[in-house]
Amino acid sequence: MNSDFPLMPESRTGHAPSLPVRRTLLLALAGLPLGCAMLPNGRPADAEHSFALTSPERARQLAQLVPADVAALTVEAARLTLGREARPIPLVRTAGLLPGEGLRTVSIWAQDDWREIRMQALAYRLTGEAAHAERAVANLNAWMASYSPSFNPIDETQLPSLLFGFDLIQDLLPEAMIKRVRAFSSALATGYLADKVLAGDRNTESNNWHSHRIKIATAGAFASGDPVLAARARTVFMRHVLRNIRPDGSTLDFEERDAMHYVVYTLEPMLMAASMAAAHGQDWYGAPETQGRLALALDWLKPYALGERTHEEFVRSTVPFDRKRALAGVKDFSGPFDRYKAVNVYWIAARLDARFQEVNDALSPPPLWLRKHEEWKQARSDTTVGHPWSWMRSLFSQTYHAPTAAA
Repeated sequence: MNSDFPLMPESRTGHAPSLPVRRTLLLALAGLPLGCAMLPNGRPADAEHSFALTSPERARQLAQLVPADVAALTVEAARLTLGREARPIPLVRTAGLLPGEGLRTVSIWAQDDWREIRMQALAYRLTGEAAHAERAVANLNAWMASYSPSFNPIDETQLPSLLFGFDLIQDLLPEAMIKRVRAFSSALATGYLADKVLAGDRNTESNNWHSHRIKIATAGAFASGDPVLAARARTVFMRHVLRNIRPDGSTLDFEERDAMHYVVYTLEPMLMAASMAAAHGQDWYGAPETQGRLALALDWLKPYALGERTHEEFVRSTVPFDRKRALAGVKDFSGPFDRYKAVNVYWIAARLDARFQEVNDALSPPPLWLRKHEEWKQARSDTTVGHPWSWMRSLFSQTYHAPTAAA
């Protein structure tokens, strides 16, 4: 692996730290040279504790745990893009850009690279076929050789997908690469948990941007194996839940955007963070500090997800960019809320809280999963990464019902 990977020139100003500064931050925030990941007590992080979502033991059991029909759809999607090679770039930028603007097109490919690592690693665990593992490893190597985080949570919201993939293949990697990924994870968590946000203004410290910061930070903290970072992520998570979700279950994002789209977009990363914590034996979802707000938000969204109520999206949004996207014809930024956008929210929620299993079952019965998969196959291009709902059903298949939630 060549760590002196050639870099594209930077074309952005004012959005996040420059590339040289980001590389310096990456080293400084990790507190260690790349290639060395240590816990605060000086001992190396180990695989049994250094995973974002899937422990090594669970990874080895995945083929027996995932239902055969779900596994088949996941593997089919992965095989369709098995020949897709990574295209690392030094700067990923989609936030604030319309289709075709700036770096958006190449950045979407980059984000799909991160998803592809997860998809191919998952297919390897479900089939044992070396080709899937080889593709996941090659793409992970390519990104670890060249990328420094920008700490913009919208641009980098898919980075946890890379770490979810790492979970599944880390027992195939040389020790030097494992240490490199753990150091990257540590730097990622430290940057996203900084007291002063490194990208975005103060208004983003309570809205969906912060939900995505916390998701990324939580993945990094747990993948690094550093309990201090994990504890810090928990503290930030608890504080954010109360800031973002109102006592009636509505969210700050709905107030700002007048859109169920953004209710989903702020809840999903919080639930993902809670799932990662649950995989490590910690109940963030039902913790007393949250005052039951996540369940309240899910109850608030429920009638819209079930189609019992409808909502015309973004009509009273306070964000000018929403109108710009609507006028440009960007999908989902005008018209009625597509309730199927809430599928992943309730799939994850049902894993954490048995009360939402009924909602999940009604929203996404098996025939619908199959139909959506077929629609995705027909619409995809030759380079589209496979990420239909089946990957979510495979990877987030563990039930974490906490006593406080399932009672």
